[in-house]
Amino acid sequence: MILVNIGLFRYISPMASDLLSLADASALLGVSSERVRQLVVAGDLPGVRFGNAWAVPRNAVAARRQASNRRGRPLSVERVWESIALGDVDLSNVSRYRNRGEVHRYSMSSADQDHLAMNSRALVSGVAAAAGYGDGVPVVLHEAHLYMAFADHGGLDRVVAAVPEALGSVVVRVVPDGMWESVYSLGESKLDGRPRLAPRAAVALDLMESGDPRHWIAAENLIEAHG
Repeated sequence: MILVNIGLFRYISPMASDLLSLADASALLGVSSERVRQLVVAGDLPGVRFGNAWAVPRNAVAARRQASNRRGRPLSVERVWESIALGDVDLSNVSRYRNRGEVHRYSMSSADQDHLAMNSRALVSGVAAAAGYGDGVPVVLHEAHLYMAFADHGGLDRVVAAVPEALGSVVVRVVPDGMWESVYSLGESKLDGRPRLAPRAAVALDLMESGDPRHWIAAENLIEAHG
């Protein structure tokens, strides 16, 4: 892994050793290689293509394994955010809350990432938000997580130089415009001059999609501290 300084946060960018072939991922998940490929193509697992072959991040496979008891159909975007507002989410069944935002991955410079977090109407999530809430989780990230409105995301290329990339370190979850004002109002500003944080339950759900057990513990702590 390579440690990269990016303004407000520190990130670890993946190296080849952090990637698994579809065959290796399928052995760990107990499904066929074709099923893993379907998950990647559908966006349920991040992946990168090398010619005709796919590879997936080791930590994403670990997170999928950890949440192997997923069940039930995904909730509607309205129901998801109602649950998040109440802090009433089942961290053992993260996939039910997938409609909290459409996932887009980007690579961007440290300055652009900081600008996006500090100067747009975005909500910061993931490990950075957990640290902002005082959880004590180390701020060394594989990914940065942000929530944005659909309209703001549509103009992203006019604000920052964001390059779409399957394994990009910046994960943007796009919320429908009709829901955004309600979602944004759930966020918290912990300190003047710092980014606005996504609601605790949304941060917890994002942390559960990590492959790091420390992030799962932080997610549980956030839910316990809700309200």
